[in-house]
Amino acid sequence: MDNMVMAKENMNETNRIWQEAIEALIDPSYGMDEEESAAYMAKIMAKLKSGKNLTQEELNYLRLHNQQLYMTAMRVRYQKEALKNRLKNCKSKEEAQEVIDSATGGVNKNDPDKEYLIAGFREVEKEFKESKYYKRLPDKKEDTERKRLLKYLNDNNENEEENTLDNIFNNGEVTPIAELLDELPVFEARA
Repeated sequence: MDNMVMAKENMNETNRIWQEAIEALIDPSYGMDEEESAAYMAKIMAKLKSGKNLTQEELNYLRLHNQQLYMTAMRVRYQKEALKNRLKNCKSKEEAQEVIDSATGGVNKNDPDKEYLIAGFREVEKEFKESKYYKRLPDKKEDTERKRLLKYLNDNNENEEENTLDNIFNNGEVTPIAELLDELPVFEARA
């Protein structure tokens, strides 16, 4: 009987040790006193309010200790990623600003996460405007439209030149231009 009691006590002690080890791995505040834990939470709140990204450790802490704030942090994270992806498709600085304004203006004034979302969007805006990609964008949409039009016209002019040459020597008929070209001397370039 004593052996069974001892075996159960050993099993309980082993389970307790494993439980503590798992908690230490999962909970970043494991071993912190109440004051340290409050300071850690304040640090996380400050990062969220400034729009900065939370580390996985900080997200784990929120998931374990403040489920509501964890959901807010995840929502902000996904919204920021969506904004980054939309900005990658912008063709001008003007269009990028419209996307940013649309995102910030689209946050409902009664949204409980408004402060965090706006701060997150501002952080994405700051990072994007410091990027090399942003610096290479033209200022206005018209600039990109103009470049596309010029490229289109240039491509069409090349096709027209080929068609003109085909028309000069049309079906073997001798045209005045073809006659003139035949009379011009031909030079060979030596390398």
